[in-house]
Amino acid sequence: DFMLATAQSSYDAFKNGVKKDGVIVIEPNLVAPSDEDRASFKIYEIPIITIAKYEVGNVITQSVVALAIAVGLSRCMDSGLVKEQMLRSVPEKTRALNEKAYDLGMKYAREVFETE
Repeated sequence: DFMLATAQSSYDAFKNGVKKDGVIVIEPNLVAPSDEDRASFKIYEIPIITIAKYEVGNVITQSVVALAIAVGLSRCMDSGLVKEQMLRSVPEKTRALNEKAYDLGMKYAREVFETE
């Protein structure tokens, strides 16, 4: 199981749908899991909004950062194909920014596996 939450309300509403020891990625600046949650799930703190705002340079790219993190951590889809399709679906003028956001999301997903 896998879940990604950037808001406390969505985290609280959907966390019980994740099986014990399932993976939950949270935006640590906006979501605060309980100690009980930390014992029940594998919780990874990745500052998605901070990455989008300060590393990519545009907070609107947070959904692309989150997409890449989800793809990278779940390993359920080919990351290159997802990136290619995402880039096809965004306006030409935003492709470079969205590509940077996707690449940074994948970088942070890889870092989770490196620290385990």
